[in-house]
Amino acid sequence: MELQSLGTNRSNGDGADHVSASEQVPNGSTPAEKSPMLSQYPESNGDASIEVTPDVSNERRKKKVVCEVERLTTALKAKVFWKCRVWMIILFLLVFIAAVIFISIVLCSVLRKDPDETFDRSSYKIPRAFNGTLWLTNQVEELLTSSIQRQALASQLQKKLYGLYSDSPALGRYFSNAEIYDIRNSSTEAVFGLSFLLPREDQERLRNFTLSRQLVYNVLRQSLYDEDINPPGALYIQPSSLQMN
Repeated sequence: MELQSLGTNRSNGDGADHVSASEQVPNGSTPAEKSPMLSQYPESNGDASIEVTPDVSNERRKKKVVCEVERLTTALKAKVFWKCRVWMIILFLLVFIAAVIFISIVLCSVLRKDPDETFDRSSYKIPRAFNGTLWLTNQVEELLTSSIQRQALASQLQKKLYGLYSDSPALGRYFSNAEIYDIRNSSTEAVFGLSFLLPREDQERLRNFTLSRQLVYNVLRQSLYDEDINPPGALYIQPSSLQMN
């Protein structure tokens, strides 16, 4: 039987298959048809694609971390000079920086002087006084019939006013004394006086602002509003009854 060459055209116009010369292999045979199943995968250079599982990926990541740690450890243990290593120098620098910060904070707190705390009271010579009246609402009038009882109440009220103005951040440095002039028999109305001392060089500004009648009045009035209405065993001054001139 005579074999026909596969490289020739077998098309006779009836739609037969045609194999071009470019599709011929060197030995004259036509290339094998590609399988539909093989065409689903991308062509490669002959290397089979390997899918990396999560376990393999995690293992590689762990090995990389271990290598980095070992490299860092080796770098820290490296000698700089004599027996000094890198980690020793880093530790020394950290301790040195912390010591400098701590010493700076201590020195600032010790050496810093607040101008409001370094005033000289001996230079305060100019007197300034205020008088006023107030009502004691939790005192029974019958208990004030004797002079001894009135004196005890006056002493208690005087200590209250003295402590209030002495502890005032704005007026404490200028405050001198508080006095109770009288507690009237017919009522629980008390007449009091407040004394302040001013420096010569700044007395005009203090009279108009810091030690003005309005500010001295407001300091006492606000303190009275902040107190308990019924303090046990203590004086209660009615804030609305306060008068000052």
